[in-house]
Amino acid sequence: MEEVFQRCVAQERDRGRTILLSSHILSEVEELCDRVSIIRKGRTVESGSLADLRHLTRTSVVAELAGPPDGLADLPGVHDLDVQGRRVRLQVDTDGLDAVLRSLSESGVRSLTSTPPTLEELFLRHYQDEAAAR
Repeated sequence: MEEVFQRCVAQERDRGRTILLSSHILSEVEELCDRVSIIRKGRTVESGSLADLRHLTRTSVVAELAGPPDGLADLPGVHDLDVQGRRVRLQVDTDGLDAVLRSLSESGVRSLTSTPPTLEELFLRHYQDEAAAR
């Protein structure tokens, strides 16, 4: 049934129609929607393409290096840095991604996985304050 729904939405989108989809199934929204609005307490708090919204939060980076990493902790925008030998895990703000990649390259990258934030992570960012206040 889900596949039929997605196919119908895609067909209508391809015909140039606008479809308003309200869903808490964020993976479905990610798959089907060109633009997303996050609504909190009845008001739109963010709106744009998924790519636009991803610039508002952090990218996850995991790298296996040829040599020891140097200077990552000093780079702006780096969060949750975890270095285990030559394996590095971190979160980085969009503005700091270029500097992180340059620093990793200087150590010799053997493998690299960079994961943009999911829609769920973007959504939760707007609800963290409310959850922390409870």
